[in-house]
Amino acid sequence: LTHYPNELSGGESQRVAIARAIINEPTLLLADEPTGNLDSQVGREIMSLFLSLNEQMRMTLILVTHDPQIAQYAERILFLKDGKLQPGL
Repeated sequence: LTHYPNELSGGESQRVAIARAIINEPTLLLADEPTGNLDSQVGREIMSLFLSLNEQMRMTLILVTHDPQIAQYAERILFLKDGKLQPGL
């Protein structure tokens, strides 16, 4: 609370965005590349936060990523090819 928004790190900004998204306790959260501009350690921390939200708040998360390491966190993976959903892993 001692920084202006433009002084926050990427990870801090992402956490603020997540807090804004969950303030009304939604049952579904959409996340488009939530770790895209973060280093790998902070990306893992953000994914751990998402896993906690899923478990504690019973929140479904639909996440878009190009990072296979981030995709490993998912219970189900679907691929989008030529604008159509493809079976996942």
